[in-house]
Amino acid sequence: MSRILIFAAAATGLFGLLVVLEALQADEPFTWAGFAIDLFETALLAGAVVFTAFGSQASREMRRERARLLGDLDRARREGEQWRQASRAHVDGLSRAIAAQFAQWELTETESEVALLMLKGLSHKEIATLRDCSSATVRQHATAVYRKSGLTSRSQLTGFFLEDLLAPLRARGGLHVVDVMHAQGDDGPSR
Repeated sequence: MSRILIFAAAATGLFGLLVVLEALQADEPFTWAGFAIDLFETALLAGAVVFTAFGSQASREMRRERARLLGDLDRARREGEQWRQASRAHVDGLSRAIAAQFAQWELTETESEVALLMLKGLSHKEIATLRDCSSATVRQHATAVYRKSGLTSRSQLTGFFLEDLLAPLRARGGLHVVDVMHAQGDDGPSR
């Protein structure tokens, strides 16, 4: 039997006992109207007690849940910070490798910045807003990046840097994604 049912049964029993005791202790003679009024008064009192008990129980449950959620949040923050610290060296290495590749392609500082923002997934309009220039200017820089790199699209630019970072994906026939791209005439620059 759940705790709520046990509590409700006990409250009902106590309520009944209170009504009977009230009726027995009354100085006036017994009348059904008086009994009904006493019953109503006692019911109000018992209802207030039950309501307070359930409110208190719900409040305790909410405090426990809040404490659990705060603990989960704290644990997630710690794990996130540990992951960031562990991956920082890898991210720094990737940043250096990307910068080295941009230098090899002989990108200007502006073209490198635009290419990096494109790698981060920003649209030409978003890049233009960040750089305080027009979308047409950003498109010109993107075109220069594609021309100098030998790539033809944003997806090829992103794929160029992600191909070696991600586990190999085998297509039908045991080909790598790069092999599939080359077979479709989507040749990018050799590394």
